Formats: sequence, structure tokens, C-alpha cells
Amino acid sequence: MITQVFATKQKMTQAWTKLGKRMAVTQLSVVNNLVIGQKLSEDQQPLSFEVGYGQRKLKNVQKPLRSRLEKSGFSVGVAHLKQVAAEKDSQLKVGDTVKVQDVLTVGDVVKVQGVTKGRGFAGAMKRHGFQGQQKTHGQSDRARAVGAIGNRTTPGRVFRGKRMAGHYGTEVQTVLGLTVLHVDPSTQVIWLSGPVPGHMQGMVQITKTGEKRQIELDIKASGITPAVVESAPQVETPEAAPATETSETSAPAVEDGGAQ
Repeated sequence: MITQVFATKQKMTQAWTKLGKRMAVTQLSVVNNLVIGQKLSEDQQPLSFEVGYGQRKLKNVQKPLRSRLEKSGFSVGVAHLKQVAAEKDSQLKVGDTVKVQDVLTVGDVVKVQGVTKGRGFAGAMKRHGFQGQQKTHGQSDRARAVGAIGNRTTPGRVFRGKRMAGHYGTEVQTVLGLTVLHVDPSTQVIWLSGPVPGHMQGMVQITKTGEKRQIELDIKASGITPAVVESAPQVETPEAAPATETSETSAPAVEDGGAQ
């Protein structure tokens, strides 16, 4: 398999552990992770896979990529392509769809990479977290100013890289040390502990680091799997059998009573 998966940021919520600790949670949806190409070694072992992700109509994809998607057996388009390294003895092949449960499990420690929100042109206090200047002693318009930026006559110029006002956001950022709290194979939704970069419906890359953590969520308090717990008894046949026998035994009793 692979150690990376691409997801769409849905929303933030909260969950509780069995010890009563409240945790911030980001919900992400893993859709359209399509394997449309691969790179093989000399002994015909996969070295990397070309994964397409992001929702887009097939008719809106450029013709060369559309042809590759159709040859791979896909009837949907993708918005982005990415080369992903293959693990040893990987069973993936062109035409497969990567599922979240095939890559990540509960307790995996991951790192998430995405593009931060665009803030436009921002001042130094918002962009760099400056404290600001004094708000007393007659300084009516210097509370949020940058302050001095030069160095006297020598060198008589502003050094390159000085932290000043400017464009803020839309930068690639990586968050480390997040934990997988919940994986839903039916909806392809994954819960991560903590915030991830980017806006809602933004694309992020989730990479498994190989570490594990033991975090047990309170199922009832977090509202993760109540539907699964309720539907489990309906599948079991021993509970359904007595209900059928009772209905069959009660039916003759009514008929006999009606006959008398």
C-alpha cells in the first residue's frame, strides 16, 4: 500500500475520551483517491504511484488526463495529481481506489500538510504577532504601527527580510503529531485530534508516520458509533428467531378463540 492519503477538510467538532478529557477534532472526507499511474523498478516492483484526487467532472478535465483516466477505468475526473511512494510488497495497481481504512487506523500518528487561509494584505501585528507600541503619552496613531525599520546613516537602508506589513496566508504549512481518533469505512470520514491548515472544503495531505498512541474515545459522549451499536442486534439471528416463534404461537391461539 501507501502511507499517504488526500482528504477534504469538512468541519471542526469535539470529542471526549473515557477519562473525561475534551479534544478538538477535525473531520475530513477521503474521496477520489484514484491510482492512474505507477513507476516500476527493474524487477517490475512498484516504486511509486500517481494518485489523482479532488472532485471534478470528467468533461472539465484536460484531454490527455481524461484519456488516462478512461484507460484506467475511471468515469470521474480529478483536480490534482501527486506522486506517492509505494511500500514494500504493495498490492496496489492502476485502476484501484485508495480507501482510508487501507492506509490509516485508529491510533496512528500522522502529519497533515495543507495551504493556509488567505488573509490578504495584513498589518505587522496580525501578520507577525507584534505587541504594538504605547497607547498613552499622546500616541494617538502609533498603537498598531511597526516602529523603526532602519539603522541610522550606516547602512542607511532597510535590511532584506524585515518583518513588515504585507501579504499574509496561502502558504504551505505542515502540522505534526496529530492522532487518528476515528475512521468510518462506510462514509470515508476520518477524525483527527486538533486543527489542520486550510479553509473548509480545502484539500490536505495526510501522511502516516509509523507511530502509535493509545486514545480511547467515549462512544456515547462523542456520538461516533451509536448507529452501529443499535444495528448490531438486528443482524444476529438468535434474537430474530424467538420473535418469529412468538408470533406463530400467538396466531393459533387467536384462531382457536375465534372458533369457540
